[in-house]
Amino acid sequence: MNPPIRRTSSEIRAIELLKDCGYANYIPVPVDRIAASLRAVVRYQPFEADDISGLLLRQDGQPAIIGVNSVNAPVRQRFTIAHEIGHLLLHEGKGLILDRLVRVNFRDAVSSTATDRQEREANAFAAALLMPDERIVEQLDQLTSGRLRSDTAIVQHLARTFDVSRQAMEFRLINLGLLSPA
Repeated sequence: MNPPIRRTSSEIRAIELLKDCGYANYIPVPVDRIAASLRAVVRYQPFEADDISGLLLRQDGQPAIIGVNSVNAPVRQRFTIAHEIGHLLLHEGKGLILDRLVRVNFRDAVSSTATDRQEREANAFAAALLMPDERIVEQLDQLTSGRLRSDTAIVQHLARTFDVSRQAMEFRLINLGLLSPA
């Protein structure tokens, strides 16, 4: 029997979004389609700064733009899109003056260390969006049903299934209480 899963408000919002968009049972989650359903435009391009994975640009009356560093691995790009969707739904953004006021969020080195509350919330949202706990438990039950497998094999299989990095899957399983930290 699996332990009860506790969800943060960010995770609950991600699960609600999956249901609202009709993707609650999709693996891997079509994060690009979810962005489009929110009227967000995803743009891929290489960023000059290595530590910038993505950004969210919002301007009144215009569709939000999610910028994704095209140099990053595809699994990281997917997480970046999910992270920026989290910012779009959960946070106002920071004002930036170009020729007019726009709101922007960056996914950078600070995001990955998750020292800022909004970054932690966007990371939790992204993890729940890409790796919904109910789908993980189902897959885990199928993988371990009557068979012995190593934690490494399980994590690798789940990461491929959900189209995320091995590290992202490890963190998600640990956070869900389904894997013990090494």
